[in-house]
Amino acid sequence: MSEVKSIHSLAQTVAAGEVLFKEGTEGGGMIILLSGRLDVYRDGIKIGTITEPGSYVGESTILTGNQRSATVIAESSATIIHLSASQATAFLQGRETEGKALRNLAERLESTNSQLVEKQGRLTEHKESMTELLSSLKNLYAEMDKTEPSQDAYYESMRNIRRLINTYGTGRFTKNRIQV
Repeated sequence: MSEVKSIHSLAQTVAAGEVLFKEGTEGGGMIILLSGRLDVYRDGIKIGTITEPGSYVGESTILTGNQRSATVIAESSATIIHLSASQATAFLQGRETEGKALRNLAERLESTNSQLVEKQGRLTEHKESMTELLSSLKNLYAEMDKTEPSQDAYYESMRNIRRLINTYGTGRFTKNRIQV
């Protein structure tokens, strides 16, 4: 990196809440974390926190030429080195750096794969529970349809509904998630 005498001369401190990269924007360098915490968001959902000094953020944009795949925000005050695209390219071509960049990408891929497997398992569990719940509701409706309207039938239906709620939990729906 002939452009800079010392990479540490590029160190700067950013305040908590500062947006370092915005998802969907053109590249323009990468960041090396020296201290602090950086949160990573994809489609508005937090997908990770970077805390390890020496970790890179934004190198995939340099390597692929694609737009930013995530938004990076300083969770706390952080000391970073922000390399321009040309500085980052030169930096990533160093022997030691190439290996670390590949390890970082491999670790992110492994983490993403683990998250996908875990989320797929949860989705399968939710699908099975929803199938059981809908079947039970269908049966309850059929039973209610057969009985004459009365106060006893009403209370029996309420007990059955309460049993279903206790079995399957209560649902709370928000914009991004369903909590059961």
